[in-house]
Amino acid sequence: SSGINAEYGQHYYITNNLSHKVTIMSDDFEVETADAGASKFYPMQASTIKKGGYLLIKNRPCKVDNISTSKPGKHGSAKCSFVAIDIFTGKKSEAISPGHANVDVPIVTRKEYLTSGIDSAGFLNLYDEDTGDMIEDIRLPEGDLGDKIKALVDADATCMVSVLRSMGEEKVIDVKEDNNKN
Repeated sequence: SSGINAEYGQHYYITNNLSHKVTIMSDDFEVETADAGASKFYPMQASTIKKGGYLLIKNRPCKVDNISTSKPGKHGSAKCSFVAIDIFTGKKSEAISPGHANVDVPIVTRKEYLTSGIDSAGFLNLYDEDTGDMIEDIRLPEGDLGDKIKALVDADATCMVSVLRSMGEEKVIDVKEDNNKN
């Protein structure tokens, strides 16, 4: 016996932020898995996370700002307390984990693109020099950074923007004028 007493049924298993839906049909088994971002993060022992590193807190990618570690007590293990800042919203978050436990670390990438313009809807026209692709789905950021990018583009200056990506989100975090081109 498989331990499941239903001829038809759906069961959900939650392991390390992944949810798997298993559909069971009488004699044959059909398995469906829901992708919850499995390749967007990896496990790491909490005690090995360093200041300036990344950590998932409530499924949000955060940059670690401060770590404090308590010593193991008479009946327990060392605890790591993290204060981290969301890399997309700037919101401060806190998390506590046993030092020996695994925490999820987001995969964070930073890439530079050549800016070729801004369309009428406020999206950047970016050129990926590695692949030759045009990227047109990243919005011009608001505030000083967006104003600086707009001024450079309006002046026909060659500029490179840095885009941070993690957990399916992306954000322009920096711009610099590129004086090496033509």
